[in-house]
Amino acid sequence: MIAFKNKRPVLQTGHCVISEYDREWLESVLQQAADEAGVKLPFRGEIARAVLLYLEESCPLHAVPLDYLFRRMRQMLHMAGLPLIAEHLRCQTPPVEIALDSLAEEAPLPLFFYTELHSRLEQLRRMGLNTYHFSGSEVCSKLLGARRRACPTQRRALQELRSFLQQEAQSSPAA
Repeated sequence: MIAFKNKRPVLQTGHCVISEYDREWLESVLQQAADEAGVKLPFRGEIARAVLLYLEESCPLHAVPLDYLFRRMRQMLHMAGLPLIAEHLRCQTPPVEIALDSLAEEAPLPLFFYTELHSRLEQLRRMGLNTYHFSGSEVCSKLLGARRRACPTQRRALQELRSFLQQEAQSSPAA
């Protein structure tokens, strides 16, 4: 087996270091800034690749503070003639994967599930992680509704879960 070392530095935010980040994350951050600025950004992939190339080939640091990375990206966007996008570029962490179905298996009663999910999100926020990707919501809603397949009870549990996640996202400092 051949293993290639990832030459990217880790990103540091709060008490966390993040080693898993990719071009898609950078593209989504750039696209979000472009959308907020009301500007089209057809070459966001090239910009994201340039940032990764800098991190892999030219960055002398082993750990890059996240706010430093975003300051450098803003400078690059200004130099490239994209000041509106630079102004709307918001510092955010790569998304953290939260498996809702696994959490529901650990705490299958809604009261315990929502309490545990809330405490995990608060813990991630305290560590400086502010972007999440939730997976397994369909299976989670079946477990919380004590159902084996889709039915009105499961759909209500799924709607309740989505409402809870939306409320948590609005209460997040990054939102």
